[in-house]
Amino acid sequence: MTASTFPEVSENRLGVLTPYQIPEPLREVKVENLGDGFIVRAIERLVGSFAASRTFSPRIAPPPDALAVLGTCPAVILAGANQLHDHYTVWPGLTAETLRASHLRLVPFGVGLHGDPGRTDGLSDATKSVLLAMHERIAFSGWRCPHTVAWLARELPQLAPQLLMTGCPVVYDRPLLDGTPFTTTADHVAVTVTERGDFAARETAVLDFVAHRFPRSRRSLVLHQNWSPPTWLELLRHRWLPQPRERLDPYQRLRQHAVRRGFRVVCPADADACMAFYDGVDVHVGSRLHAHLLCLSRSKRSWLVPVDGRSAGIAESLDFPLCRPEALPDALGFDFERVRAAARACWPVMRRFAESLPR
Repeated sequence: MTASTFPEVSENRLGVLTPYQIPEPLREVKVENLGDGFIVRAIERLVGSFAASRTFSPRIAPPPDALAVLGTCPAVILAGANQLHDHYTVWPGLTAETLRASHLRLVPFGVGLHGDPGRTDGLSDATKSVLLAMHERIAFSGWRCPHTVAWLARELPQLAPQLLMTGCPVVYDRPLLDGTPFTTTADHVAVTVTERGDFAARETAVLDFVAHRFPRSRRSLVLHQNWSPPTWLELLRHRWLPQPRERLDPYQRLRQHAVRRGFRVVCPADADACMAFYDGVDVHVGSRLHAHLLCLSRSKRSWLVPVDGRSAGIAESLDFPLCRPEALPDALGFDFERVRAAARACWPVMRRFAESLPR
């Protein structure tokens, strides 16, 4: 497998709906997830860059002017992430009737199952209708793991021939596919955390493991979804004048623990800055799936700590372990060439899917 397997692409005429973009009405309650930005950039490697004027969010119903723009596109990419659940309708309020009355051609690209309990018990009638209408206008849809495809095929068996298990686009990059050896150094180790639910015990255990296992390495805690942005003064206090834990919120307590264990807290400005930061990392350990996939795509050793069910299907398809914090020591000898072999096996399906898109 050589670099020539990647298409030569520039800008495209496609539209894209990505949860990475937070619309103005939701900015008080939603925070950008940098991993969603990784997905968009990975799709662009395959189909060309998306124009800002044709990039919108599925978190709200597109306003009429946005719908008019999207209606002129040869296709509108639904860019990845774990969006599929029992009541998924692309954006709130979209119906099959509205879709059929429009000129929209919506194409799922690396979308996966939601992952939370109770969210994938069975597709609602509204969701089935939207998915059926969507597939009337497209040759294939691309889904990020075998669990997602199996679930959809069970719920809507008539769509089975159109459902492709492409994997997540983030994992496909030249270093992994072309055979660049996996890193053997550990000069810089990055940890990512997922501040969702009861996260404190899980994430502090990962930080403690990395501090113990890599005592001489430069260590960074990377925040992908910054719910409580730290100030420079906060981080200075964590190091020199630590406040009592009871006076801190859960996010601040986690950062204080990291700083006192020798980590530098990194808050990338956007997805591009975050991806550039990982260029200087040798090893990744953490609970952010797309940080894990990005590092693997660049032939960097990475171990993923699961938070819920959303990573199980990808782990199965790419043949990597999911490691509870207490199991991390036993996973350090993992042979990452298994991931390369699995990604190369899935890559032709992704190529076939990308080449099937209207241009």
